[in-house]
Amino acid sequence: MTHGWYTTEIFVPAIPHVVRRGAFYYWRRRLPSALAESRNSATLILGLRTSNPGRARYLAGQISALADRCFFPAAMTSRLSQQQIQKVFRIVFTQHLDKLEAVAARERVEDDFDPEKSRRSERVMGHVYRLLETRGRAAAVDERAAAQMAAQGIAQDEIAETAFMLDLMQRQNVAVEKKERLATLVEEVGGEPNPMNIALAQETVYRAFAEANFQSERRHDGVRVEIEKTIADILKDHAEAPRDSVDHTESRLVVAPLASSPIVVHREAAAETAEGARTEHAALLAASAPTPPADPAPAPVPVPTPTPATVARTKPLTLDEHPFVVLAEGVIQKNADAKAWDTKSQRQVRQISRLFARLLLEQGVVEFEDIHQKHLGDLDDLFGAVAKSYGRSPRDNHRTLDQLRAIGAAKPPSERGLVAGTVNRHFSFLGQVLAHIRSRGHKLDRDIDMTLMRRKSTERGRTKRGLLTEADAAAIFHLAFFTGCAGWKDDEILIPGPHVFHRALYFATLMLHYTGARREEICGLSVRDVASVDTVIDGELQRLHYIKVRTSEIRRIKNLYSERSVALHPELIRLGFLDYVAAVRALGYEMVFPDLKSPTSSSPLGDRLYDELIDGLHQAIPDAKERKKVIHSMRKSFGNSLKQKGIHSEIRSDIMGHSGATPTEEIYCDAIALADMLPTIMKIPIVTAHLQPHPIRLLPWVQDKLRPPFSRKRRGTDGAGPGRRRMRKTKDESDRS
Repeated sequence: MTHGWYTTEIFVPAIPHVVRRGAFYYWRRRLPSALAESRNSATLILGLRTSNPGRARYLAGQISALADRCFFPAAMTSRLSQQQIQKVFRIVFTQHLDKLEAVAARERVEDDFDPEKSRRSERVMGHVYRLLETRGRAAAVDERAAAQMAAQGIAQDEIAETAFMLDLMQRQNVAVEKKERLATLVEEVGGEPNPMNIALAQETVYRAFAEANFQSERRHDGVRVEIEKTIADILKDHAEAPRDSVDHTESRLVVAPLASSPIVVHREAAAETAEGARTEHAALLAASAPTPPADPAPAPVPVPTPTPATVARTKPLTLDEHPFVVLAEGVIQKNADAKAWDTKSQRQVRQISRLFARLLLEQGVVEFEDIHQKHLGDLDDLFGAVAKSYGRSPRDNHRTLDQLRAIGAAKPPSERGLVAGTVNRHFSFLGQVLAHIRSRGHKLDRDIDMTLMRRKSTERGRTKRGLLTEADAAAIFHLAFFTGCAGWKDDEILIPGPHVFHRALYFATLMLHYTGARREEICGLSVRDVASVDTVIDGELQRLHYIKVRTSEIRRIKNLYSERSVALHPELIRLGFLDYVAAVRALGYEMVFPDLKSPTSSSPLGDRLYDELIDGLHQAIPDAKERKKVIHSMRKSFGNSLKQKGIHSEIRSDIMGHSGATPTEEIYCDAIALADMLPTIMKIPIVTAHLQPHPIRLLPWVQDKLRPPFSRKRRGTDGAGPGRRRMRKTKDESDRS
């Protein structure tokens, strides 16, 4: 990719893989993972020894050509094989084919169904996906594409409709599959979800979508190439099956709602009841009829012995025994073993799977083939009926559906119903469980369409969290717990006084402003995540301090793009952050901010920081609630400041832990070096110049390694403690971006 690079006060004209430091140009390129010894040595930098841009462009071209020859074999080692690509194609093609057939079946029952219109619509979508496959996400029906389509015999009005649909999909941002979905496909066929394989999977998905849409004869003319073989297999099985092989004593399970015990009805019992009624009626008739001559007694009919499986089916079915729960646990274990789901994701999948199974039990549904779209709709209705806080208390896992509905009904409308993001996450997880069930050979209703259950957010992403102005940030850092407060307790930190305590409230808030990191990324830092490196800056050897954002035993990170290093702003060092970390490390703490952790709570660490900061936030910004100012606003303001300073989106993504905007940014560009990152971070407005450094003073209970004063004994299974009420109100204050 070619673009301009921002360096120290200089904008360099676009030269591929070239940066300028001082007066000289350097060639820099990311090494393929197979050649890099570690993530910290994954970049190759060569000095071009020239300050002439023309000479630099020539040398860079020669080096890039040589690098391509050297890097290509290594990069190909982790590339999807043709067999794996074919597997991806098969998976997507069959799924989309099933979906299109289900849609066509639904359309045919309508009185105004027009087969030609349906056929045309499918062809148009096939052309759209063919263009996306061959021309990428920026595809358009230009003169060349229109000429090619016309040469294939496609009518002009159909070409125009293709152009319209392609433009519409691009404007609505639905022309590209989500990276998470593509990564899942790659992993499902045993590949590594790196940027190259993600790009190959996207291309394969387009091709599969196109071919599935072009199979219109199958849906509208009944041309099914597999039907002859299917019928032949059925006739063969029918001819070979013994006539007495049918077990007429098969039991059926009828499940009552959870409020009562499951009811089991055995076919033998039902048959005995019916036979008893017939016998009684026959006896009444026989009393008035002449006695017929006796016939020899018929041979006794052997009664089949119930199998263990039949006997087991007659027992009451518990929630843990429901097939959906059993298969869901298999999905959870599979993804846990593959390290694809952390403990939080596993807990969320388990929660929604058991809730859906309870709904199925309430309606007497046990078999997979009896699950239909209606049941997903009923679950969606349940999401709208429960309290908005559903799932935050462990007690919710043991409440009946009627109890959950009653709790929701008692809430005001503003506190009832799950938000769109939560609903979509639940249905996404359910979709993965259903896909696992189908992959294990179980029959499922092909009309089930999870995309119909997705909710659209009523708010634009950029308006969900307000931005902090420079004046807002300055007001926050003029609060008493930065300038001097009466004490360290919650009711003293906003009262002006002589004390400055170094704690999460002090340093974590500073770091949120000067690093742009997510709340949990800062709150869950380990002392091992604070590091330094010697590097050359402006021709001089200097020590550069930075933090490493990575998954640890303390907390997870959002996704694979979140793992990164972020240079520390000089203001953090001036105010004593490194001395603070050294003091905490000397006491034997693993966490940089041990004052956020309670041994009796599993709540996110950022919830405690929010509890401590929120009153000060409202004091500094009186209309913070109306303007939607929360902790995450600091991260949004960081990104906005860099954008307003003209920093390229790729560099902003590297610093903030976002994925690249395009596959090219992901495949061909390395994360910018820390030495280049620091000048960019220093463009963030300095709003703490008025603060003076103080000798490190930890919280007394942290210094003495005592139990946190806000920690309380668990009450039942809830584990709620002080501040829990406020945490519940702010649970959706999560790291979304």
